[in-house]
Amino acid sequence: MVLRQILAVVDFSVPGIHAAWRAARLAWSHGAELRLITLVEPLDSHPASRFGPGAPPVRAHADLSFLAEEIGAALGVRTAVSVGAGTDAQEALHRAARAADLVVVPAEAAVPGLRGRLQGAWAERLLRAAGVPVLICRRPSGVPYRHALVAFDPAEQRTAPALLHMARWFCEEHEISACHVMSTDTERHLHAADLPLPAVQAWLETARVRAQVAVSEQLAHAGLPRARGVVVHGEPVSRLALEQARTEASLLVVGKPRRAWWVDLLRPGLARRLAQRVRCDVLWVPSPGRSAPVARQRLAPVRPALR
Repeated sequence: MVLRQILAVVDFSVPGIHAAWRAARLAWSHGAELRLITLVEPLDSHPASRFGPGAPPVRAHADLSFLAEEIGAALGVRTAVSVGAGTDAQEALHRAARAADLVVVPAEAAVPGLRGRLQGAWAERLLRAAGVPVLICRRPSGVPYRHALVAFDPAEQRTAPALLHMARWFCEEHEISACHVMSTDTERHLHAADLPLPAVQAWLETARVRAQVAVSEQLAHAGLPRARGVVVHGEPVSRLALEQARTEASLLVVGKPRRAWWVDLLRPGLARRLAQRVRCDVLWVPSPGRSAPVARQRLAPVRPALR
């Protein structure tokens, strides 16, 4: 899979402008097409709010076009713009996301209304609806990614090759590392079964060695140095956040399964909790599953980034 088209969701906040410029620089680096999209509130019934130069869609299109002209003048990237308004806004956004290889959204972007709060922010809604990788931006767009940390979720090992390949969209090979967290749940169950402490320690050491071998093999299969992988023990979110801070990674790459919105609401997964915990940019990669044919198609082997 090659990065051919990038979609940036712009809400004209400071993080939203950074997301647009981050998408523009990625498009310039990969020779990809760039599309900017913004959504406006549903229109009321008064004609004055729907027509004329002061109408919300007209103002939004003018502001987006001005931003596209700035991007074109600075980077030479041809940028398409579109505005979604009214009841068809979300469907227009989903159509644009399905046509893209990567969606870039600001971290603070939220969907208005009670339904939006229940179903999650734009990042979750777009990954759920389109099955496309979503980059959640927090850092200033002018600062390049110095290091990418790939988080291996024990429950989603099938996405490990795609996570490593997509990390190359943003960083060189020597700037990519991987971390696998061994959860404490099994250890707690072993202690609850009154097993001798030496037996528990022996089991943990064996599991750690097997996990280290698995991580090293994944790295070698992706053409990365085996020594770039590390296995730690503890609560996944806390240990991954500590590893991100230790390595000073500016990008965290993690798999996220496509689940119903009420499942994400009741049982937030690792990707969602990490995005709320860390202060770096986060790339969500959709995990393939039986109900995610789009995700399976997009998780084909990825070629290294154009430099």
